Amino acid sequence: MSIKTKVPGQEQPINPRCLLTRDVPAVCLRLQSHRQRIALPYALLLRVELSEDETTCAIIFATHEVSVQGRHLEQVYLAVSQGQAVQIAIGQSEGIPEGTIVLGPLVTKVRIEPIGESDRARR
Repeated sequence: MSIKTKVPGQEQPINPRCLLTRDVPAVCLRLQSHRQRIALPYALLLRVELSEDETTCAIIFATHEVSVQGRHLEQVYLAVSQGQAVQIAIGQSEGIPEGTIVLGPLVTKVRIEPIGESDRARR
């Protein structure tokens, strides 16, 4: 067991644990917002998009459209595109100041919207 010493004047990075991954591909991606939880099968994944500033990641399934917002979302994009993301959840960002060093992505909002039949036909 190693003990981390705190260096005066140097803040320790915070890990908000917004993204859970594993090495082998997952069957489903679990998503958790403040209002709902849902697991969507990777078999229905159509595409994943990341904004240039890494603050928005769109995850499009055949049945749902998911918008993940936050900071440093490149790891979310890579994990989902490789099928290694198991869960994406909102982190506790209220106590994290803007300049704080964060290990991994910080998810501040997850919006999960079902895609209607008419929208599915257009995709």
